[in-house]
Amino acid sequence: MVTASSSLPLALLVASLLASMVCGESIVPMMERFQAWQATYDRTYATPEESQRRFEVYSENLKFIEATNLLEVPYKLGENQFADLTDEEFEEMYLMKLDEVANSVPAPEGTEHLGTGGYLMNNTDKVPKSVDWRKKGAVTAVKNQNPCASSWAFAAVAAIEGAHKIKTGRLVSLSEQEIVDCDRGGYDHGCRGGHPDFAMAWVMHNGGLARESDYRYMGRQCQCWPGKLGHHAATVRDVGAVPRNNEAALERAVANRPIAVSIDAASRAFRFYKRGVFSGPCSTRLHHAVTVVGYGATARGGKYWTVKNSWGKTWGENGYVRMQRRVRARRGVCGIAMEPYYPVV
Repeated sequence: MVTASSSLPLALLVASLLASMVCGESIVPMMERFQAWQATYDRTYATPEESQRRFEVYSENLKFIEATNLLEVPYKLGENQFADLTDEEFEEMYLMKLDEVANSVPAPEGTEHLGTGGYLMNNTDKVPKSVDWRKKGAVTAVKNQNPCASSWAFAAVAAIEGAHKIKTGRLVSLSEQEIVDCDRGGYDHGCRGGHPDFAMAWVMHNGGLARESDYRYMGRQCQCWPGKLGHHAATVRDVGAVPRNNEAALERAVANRPIAVSIDAASRAFRFYKRGVFSGPCSTRLHHAVTVVGYGATARGGKYWTVKNSWGKTWGENGYVRMQRRVRARRGVCGIAMEPYYPVV
């Protein structure tokens, strides 16, 4: 198994494999593969120069994917919508920049008391060997944040949707855009990033959240529509915190409902994840938010978290990633156990 601590040897091995690969070794010429990828993702470029540059980026990413797939790791990589982006471009477009937006503005009134919802289960409670809230009808379809670092809103909304279904029996797709537009100031910054727990707190103080169909996602921060704010399809009465750096506690929480967490998603391996159990390399620098909707184990006993992402269905396992569970590091793989929160509805 590859963990964060083994990221340097893995990176060196991938680099060695990349150096030994040449385009001519591919069965299908690289340019034909690039053109097929363009057709699949409807990608065009303004100038021949830009097209050539994107081809070069695509080629390097594809070599990385193929080199990684030769390694003995429990997951596979594949082409997706990010294949023509450099590392820097991907991070700028999709990952949160919380280190660039200082929390100098006071948080919205009341949000300094996050976590008063308590903890869902005590340490003596037993949990099932596997949980999948998708099978229980508590998870909406995978959504797409597009080039906007709004994953914090998507993770919060997915957790609220799940809690609302469990409480009322009704699964309602809720509006991320309302949070992105209207949760301003304090610790949340639209397409620059934010925190799922403060997003939940904003919904609580707002009195609820609109349906997605009433306040559709735009992929950018727009003007807040006050007229939509009174049409609440779901409400939150408190925000709870799961004990940090404790995967056993996170399991007990996920056994009760979907849980919003933050992770490191900057590695190219994570960006091009296709299937299997992701085990790293990654750090614990948190700049992406996702929702844990279950956990389980492979036929060979490899334990994993079932995680809903917000990069569309063409990414990963139809929009999901299975991430290694019960690792030695207390923070969990990619920091998944560092900041778990849930809404109380």
